[in-house]
Amino acid sequence: MKQLLLTLFLAFDAYLGTRFLLNVIGILQTSKYSKGATLFYAIAFLTLAAAGAYYMFVKQNFKITLLLAIGPWILIVLFLFINMIFGDYK
Repeated sequence: MKQLLLTLFLAFDAYLGTRFLLNVIGILQTSKYSKGATLFYAIAFLTLAAAGAYYMFVKQNFKITLLLAIGPWILIVLFLFINMIFGDYK
């Protein structure tokens, strides 16, 4: 059961990372954020989803997989918070 939930969570992370990457490339035009922030989100989601898949399927370590699946969400909240504080809104 936990492996199925982690797989769904990692698949959703990879889906979001792919959408952010397509926004950076210019194929999609759905992002509300700057190019730099969108690129950061794409890298965070894709790399942590790939690392989570490695730890789940190769190493069979579900605790680290859960941390890697939740990691992009924590990074994005911190990044958005820092952007809100130091961003220049004109």
